Amino acid sequence: MGAANHLLAVDLRAWTPEDWSAAATVATAIFTVATVGIALAAALYAKQQVDLARQLREEQAQPFVVVDFADNPVLRKGIDFVVENMGQTLARNVKIVVDPPFSSTLDDSGYPLKDSALLTQGIPSLPPRKRITALFDTAPQRYNASLPMRYTATVHFEDAHGKAQEPLTYVLDLSVRYSLLSATEYGMSDAAEALRDISAILKESARDVRDEFRRRRESERDATAGGSGASPDL
Repeated sequence: MGAANHLLAVDLRAWTPEDWSAAATVATAIFTVATVGIALAAALYAKQQVDLARQLREEQAQPFVVVDFADNPVLRKGIDFVVENMGQTLARNVKIVVDPPFSSTLDDSGYPLKDSALLTQGIPSLPPRKRITALFDTAPQRYNASLPMRYTATVHFEDAHGKAQEPLTYVLDLSVRYSLLSATEYGMSDAAEALRDISAILKESARDVRDEFRRRRESERDATAGGSGASPDL
């Protein structure tokens, strides 16, 4: 223990100018190394922040194509297939691959969605916030049909400069729609249907009124004819 204390003990009064100069040199070197280390760490941190900021700007400036099912705004209980570019730049050569291929109770109408140009040829260009909708099916008919309720849609597209972007995959599950409570919202189709019903009721009422007037006129005419031909009482 005494030997260790002896080694650690330093008699500064015995230092020569050369010792002080050497110590100052060593201290300066240590301070310089520490300063360089701090400067390198600061530069590395600054570079990381610049890289993150650049990456964020690039991601924000990229197209972002989304596909989903949505309520049709006009047809009550109608289901739309929606394609939208929610990014800030143009999307090019948008291709949508659906597995299994779409099938709908509306396919018999002659315009099956799976055979449309939207899915077979794709979209040459899709500007930011551009939204494309196509009527896919109606909820009640779909529920009673033996058709798939779950689809996987993969979207391939390029940015405005023609650079291929990472494909985006979406799971489109129609069964979720049947397990949720929702308020009934009446749209233009409901208003039009109500107006048609009112028109039919008014037409029927007008016909009944005309028939009643005709019946009364005929009754009055018959009564008048009968009264004029009767023998007077003696």
